[in-house]
Parts: sequence; structure tokens; C-alpha cells
Amino acid sequence: MKKIGYLIIALTLAAFVSCGGGKSKGVTFTVALSEDIRAVDPGLAWNYVTNQVTNQITEGLLTLDMNNNIVPELAKSWRQADDLTYIYEVREDIVFSDGTAMTMDDVIFSFERYRDPEGGTYFADFYADVESISAVGWQLTIKLSKPSAVFKYIPAIGAGRIISKAYYEKHRDDFGTAQGGILASGPFVYQSWTSGQEIVLKKNTNYWDKAKLAANRIDTLVYKVIPEDTTRVIALQTGSVDFSANVPLDMLDQLEQDKNTTLTSVDSYSLNYLAFNTQRPPFNDVNVRRAVSHALNLPEFNASIVKSAGTLGTVLPFGPALYGENAAQWEQYLARTAPYDYDLAKAKQFLARSAYPNGFSAKVIVGDTSLYNQRGLFLQEQLKALNINVEIMRTDGDLQDTYQMGGVLDSNGKRDYDMLFGGWEADYPDLDGTIGIMYVSSQAGQDGYNAAAYSNPRIDSLIEAQRSEVDSAKRFELQSQFMNIVVNDVPYIVFDYGRRHSVLNKKYTGLAVSPAWLWVLPMQNVRSAQ
Repeated sequence: MKKIGYLIIALTLAAFVSCGGGKSKGVTFTVALSEDIRAVDPGLAWNYVTNQVTNQITEGLLTLDMNNNIVPELAKSWRQADDLTYIYEVREDIVFSDGTAMTMDDVIFSFERYRDPEGGTYFADFYADVESISAVGWQLTIKLSKPSAVFKYIPAIGAGRIISKAYYEKHRDDFGTAQGGILASGPFVYQSWTSGQEIVLKKNTNYWDKAKLAANRIDTLVYKVIPEDTTRVIALQTGSVDFSANVPLDMLDQLEQDKNTTLTSVDSYSLNYLAFNTQRPPFNDVNVRRAVSHALNLPEFNASIVKSAGTLGTVLPFGPALYGENAAQWEQYLARTAPYDYDLAKAKQFLARSAYPNGFSAKVIVGDTSLYNQRGLFLQEQLKALNINVEIMRTDGDLQDTYQMGGVLDSNGKRDYDMLFGGWEADYPDLDGTIGIMYVSSQAGQDGYNAAAYSNPRIDSLIEAQRSEVDSAKRFELQSQFMNIVVNDVPYIVFDYGRRHSVLNKKYTGLAVSPAWLWVLPMQNVRSAQ
């Protein structure tokens, strides 16, 4: 785009300049989103955009703090009575934004909606082990059919947000749409949604936490949909928008040098990978996959291209942010496990053992961002040393997601690609949120997130066993057995563990972003920096 084009964009965006001042009335805080939201519904908020909006309107019995601790929100307290029983003491003073009281019927209804496979939400799998949900007075009890090491997180993430039952039933046909909206208890209230342009929220003047209400300086919260990366960055630099957590990775250097904004980068639960279609030749041959794993100089690529956008990957499909209480054990595991190191001699040895010793041609699906394109070119160049000819199939982001989710199938009903660059981020601070999705065979087919189409009954068994094991030491043993198998099978190569980047106008403070807080982002914490 020409410079004159940038100027026009900047002047146009300037019409949306936010009002400053920490104590003045009518403060408008503007957030840039990289795409439109899917719905004003927490049950459909399973991406990096929709949840930023719905999490200002809704709350759960629990939430996650900046350090990944589970803390009460609409509940006064919670406890795990035994391996199968979770008890929540729900607050009696909660009101929805229209002033009506929240009841236990609303709480149970919300959980049952998420739990129901036909409920129209994305979260039924999270409740697969739930046997019953009941209440006595203001005490909610959730019974599981078997122990779970991860269920404790579910009420604290998007899968546990509480909505008004009466409002949902009244708006069953248009709930979560621009017309139907939503009713919940959060610090902000849904106002309007102009598709492809903006979402407007207003301060909830009936907010039940009076101390937080009094401290909330934002009267109007505006989300601007700005898909084009350069336009979004200009909006941040000119002050037309005040914040964005959807930052283009290839423009981090530019934002870091900007005098009007503060760029924050932290570890995240995400990773970026190369997936081999293990159900299609030639990548159904494990020696081909092993050959590729030693033909890529990933440290050089990370240092020269990825830079601060992510940290160098290892054989583990999860980064340090998900090590949890077994951090020392995972560090030891990496120290004693052979890496996917750059070794062309070893790569050629593995290829010679395969059914394709003289090389072959293959295609790779690559998204349309600059970093995806760089990964594709890097793969293409590096594999020439093995006489592997890689054709890069560039797609837009939506089509890349469709391929990654198994939405494009061949005539045999299998995923229709050879290799794919993709990524994943756990929904809660536990590595099960990665391995339980990327490797389980039930996710290998259509509409699944197992982009390698990897299927191994022993792996399925270990995934289930580690999820049900509540003893930390025993669980690590099961997870290390899992890793021993997948490291050897190489269904994926992790290029890097992504970092969370956000940009805040320097006239504001108080909006700290952590690995968990992309899902929370409490906008009511924003303050004037002056």
C-alpha cells in the first residue's frame, strides 16, 4: 500500500480516538480485534477474539488470576471433597446487569447447557466425565464418573460462564446475535454489534461488586474489527485504538520502537508446528518423518526469523508455561532425550531406511501471514538436501483453519494434505489441554484438531490414564511414557512455543496480560497512567 494510503487510513481511524482521563466521565476505551467475533455467547467463544468480548460481559463461579491460580468469582469458595466431588459455595448477592437476581437455576442451567452435546456450544467434551450437577440452597455440587486431574479448571474458563436462564429462553432463537444479545453479570453490558465493524459495551451500573464498580473508569468499551495488520498497527500508533492483543508478529520490532505504546510479551500455552499427515504416503512412513526432523536447522530459523515472537521448540508438544508442578522433571526429561537436532547425515540415514530413499515431492499447507510464509520457504529450502521437493500451498487463515480441523477430505475420507503448518493453544494451564487434543485418535478425522491424523491405541490409553490420575508423580510417569512414544513416532515437529503479545497506549496502565489472561483481560482494571 502506498504512503498516501496509510495516511488516509490513519486519518479515517482518527475519527475513533479514545477519550482520556482517569477520573473524567464518558471515558471510552477502544480495542482492536483482528477479526469479527463469532457470537456474543461464551459458549461459542473459543478463539482469541470472541472471548475478549464475552469475558467482559460474563463471569464464572471461578476464574484464573495472573499466576494461573484458580480463585473464586461468583462463588465465595470451592473445594474438592474427594476425587469425584466438587463443591461450590455460590454468592447470594449476584445480580444480572438488568438488576434481576442470579439464582441457582441460572447456574445449573448454564452448566447443563455447556454439558449438553446438543446445547449448541463448543464445550460438551469438557463435561464428558460429569455424572451429575445439583444444588442444595446456594451450594452447588458436581459429581464426576471418574477422577480428573483437569476438571478443576473448567468452571474457571469460558466453559463455566454463567448466563441468565430466563433471558436465554426468551431469546432462544436469537441469543448471542447482534439482535438478541446476552444477559449476564459481568462489569460490562452488551450494547451493539455491527458485523465486521465494531462491538460496543457499556459499564454495568448494576454490577454486584460495588468496590470494582466504583473503581471502573471505563464507561464505554469499543471493539474495532481491523483485519488488516498494517492498519491495526497504525491505529495503535496514532492512538485511534488503545489496546490490542491481536498483534501481527512480523511487526513486533516496529511496535517495540513506538514511543506512544507499550509492547508486552509473555509466555503462552501455544505452539506452532509442522504436522505430517501420518495416514498418507509418504508421511505414513516413520523414517521419512524422522529424516525431516533432522533436516531442519530450527535454531537458526528461530534466531533469524521468529526472534521474540516465540521461543525455540523442543521434542515436547508443550512449552514451559504448561510444565506446572512437574517443571523440574520435564527439564530432566529433555536433558536425557535425544532432540530433533539438525544433522543432515542422520537425516539421510533415516531416509535411506524408508520406502523413498531417493526423495519425493510433497505439498505443504501454509497460512497467509508473513511468518507462516517464511516457515514454508524455510521447509522448502532445507528439504532440498534430501531431494524432497516441497510445493507450498498458500491459503487464507480461514481455509488454513479448515484444513487443520480436517474440514477438507480426499475421496477416501482422509485429510487432504501431505503436511500442514498449524498451531494450538491449551484452554487451561495443564499440558493435557495440548496432548489430549493434538494426539488422540478421536480428533484425527473430520472436524478434529489432530492435524497429524495420528492414531495409536496405546497413546489414546495413556492420554486417558494421565487425565484421570490425580497423583502428580504417577501422572508424570504416564505422561513421560506418552512422550517416549510420540518423540519416536514424530507426528509433529514443534517450530516454536508462541509468546503472548499485547500493545497498550502509554496513557493507560493496569491491563497486564499473562498466559491465562488473554481469556480474562479484565478491562475494568484500566487506569490513566497520569
